[in-house]
Amino acid sequence: MTDPTETDFNPVFATEIVPRLDMLEQARRHELPRLRRRATAFAALTVAWLAALLTISIPLLWLTIVPLGAIGLFIVLQLRAPPGRDYAQALRAIVLPPLCAFAGGWRHEWLDNRDIFRKGDLRVEPDWPLFSLPDWRTPIPPIVRTDISRLLALLASAQPPAYPVPPGGSKPGNSHKEPQVTK
Repeated sequence: MTDPTETDFNPVFATEIVPRLDMLEQARRHELPRLRRRATAFAALTVAWLAALLTISIPLLWLTIVPLGAIGLFIVLQLRAPPGRDYAQALRAIVLPPLCAFAGGWRHEWLDNRDIFRKGDLRVEPDWPLFSLPDWRTPIPPIVRTDISRLLALLASAQPPAYPVPPGGSKPGNSHKEPQVTK
């Protein structure tokens, strides 16, 4: 935290972001036990169903094993997967508006699954996924702090394009041509 810009952002972080991050962290902490309870209940249901199949031994009931297996696989994959895009989107909604305002009027857009920051003619796109949580146990605040530091440095170092973008964009037939020297 040696960068003065990041140090100046600390009060904004403490007042506007931390309270909402704490609520999101609490919700996430309750999500994993809820998923585990769901998996345990489903496993108990499946074992009871298999016990009933063995005692009743009606061949038609054995066909239900395939859907039960598919549902069980889905629940196991949910438990093993990292927190999804919904947490990343929630973190974007919590962190990016105050960060963009603090950084000097930047605007954040989410286009084609990419984060894009704009300010006038400047366009900056981070080369890492913002706020990606690796697993259910990693606390949210350190990840957010790291991404905030990197974003503030990226936005502070943004340079205007070397060549101005021609009016009308880069449409075919309307492309900007470099001057050429001929003899």
